[in-house]
Amino acid sequence: MQTSHKAKYTHYMVFAVWLVFTLIAGVSFIQSRLVAFDPTDKLLYANGESLINDISALPQLSEEHINNVLIHFTSEGCECAQYSDRHKKDITDAAKEDGFTVLNIHLPKGTQSIIPSTPATLIVGQSSELLYFGPYSTGLACSESNGFVELVLNNYRNGFKSDLIVGDTTGCYCQL
Repeated sequence: MQTSHKAKYTHYMVFAVWLVFTLIAGVSFIQSRLVAFDPTDKLLYANGESLINDISALPQLSEEHINNVLIHFTSEGCECAQYSDRHKKDITDAAKEDGFTVLNIHLPKGTQSIIPSTPATLIVGQSSELLYFGPYSTGLACSESNGFVELVLNNYRNGFKSDLIVGDTTGCYCQL
């Protein structure tokens, strides 16, 4: 049985419409998952010392000394944390090998602080100097391949101090 040119044209049109709708749905899904880490620019004018002071004021850290420490920040109900769990474990292992104390801080929704979104991490060096504050990485999956933290830890291990605050990035983050 031979199909007519009109039937072939209809099949191609149906396929083209399906393809366009599939692409629109995919782009829409991805765009809904990519959000700004610091949408209100809380970190825009922050410096290392003020950031460490603000974070030290969190009730969960009132008893802690903020030096030679890596702090993981998570928040309740944040679906993005599941994507960063493996990355977080790798960061924790590397930080412990380098002699950092590793803390996990769970922030309730609506916490008023300098921390704009989770998952996030703070790294403070031996002399209480800021090494890094921001997300684990950028992008939809927050994977190691787009990571900032490994670079900072590696540089610190080699004698370089970064004083890096990352706020202008997009990925899978949950605003507080």
